Amino acid sequence: MKKKVFSGVPAEFALSLCAAIALSGCAHPESGGYTQAQSNVPSPLTDLDNGEGTAAANTPQAAVDAQALDALNAMGAYLRTLRKFEVNADTSTDVVLDNGQNAALLRHTVLEVKRPDRLRAEITGNGNLRGLVYDGREFMTFNEKKGFYTRNDAPPTLDGLVRELANTWRIEAPLAELFYWGNGKDDNAAITAAQVLGVEMVDARRCTHYAFQQRGADWEMWIEQGRRPLPCHLVVTDTTQPSRPRHEVTYHWNLAPSFVASTFALHVKPGAKRIELEPAAVRPSFEEAQ
Repeated sequence: MKKKVFSGVPAEFALSLCAAIALSGCAHPESGGYTQAQSNVPSPLTDLDNGEGTAAANTPQAAVDAQALDALNAMGAYLRTLRKFEVNADTSTDVVLDNGQNAALLRHTVLEVKRPDRLRAEITGNGNLRGLVYDGREFMTFNEKKGFYTRNDAPPTLDGLVRELANTWRIEAPLAELFYWGNGKDDNAAITAAQVLGVEMVDARRCTHYAFQQRGADWEMWIEQGRRPLPCHLVVTDTTQPSRPRHEVTYHWNLAPSFVASTFALHVKPGAKRIELEPAAVRPSFEEAQ
């Protein structure tokens, strides 16, 4: 039997666009092994990756380099300027098997966003397609393999939606880290080590490689050089577990997408069964949900 290991996004990831939704993410580092509360009814998104997590920096007690923190802040500020974008993300998320071995789950996420109130996220993997659609009034989750969907009222903005998903339904929006980076709180305070490792190629992009540490997680971020400080690649290592499971994401950005009218429409696949999505038995704070 497999156990999921990443159940939220660490504090720094609450830094930006929090949650692009890459629907992916790790347990909040301040929660001390927080156990995820479960909804009374299974969500179609239950087998989504909890992605976008935190990555591994191996130098113990390294100094906090202000240049690395400034790069994170600049990335978050730039992400918040994007009004319309599409992200294709390839993720690998470790689960821990009963024998203690890590096993990687591979997923591909397509996230389409039109601020302030439109979002579509589709995740493929394990022979399934599931996702989340939001039109500014309602949100719908769906799981084609399981053959059901949910539909609920939603706040009027994406930021409100991400918070409601986390607090009320205990659902992490896909690529949630993209929504909250640097948004409204000093996440740098949680970082105990930060350093610049150099310039590397991610696909055809020249990206600066940074390493960070905080309680419960080591993580690395590659940020594109130049006028578009976009995240290129993310690695998060859960340091609270003996096997040190990892979550990795490679981001591919389109900042000038063309969305057709049906992109953000809540269309139900023929034959799908609607189920009622009920609030989680325990409501964590928004910070815990990260």
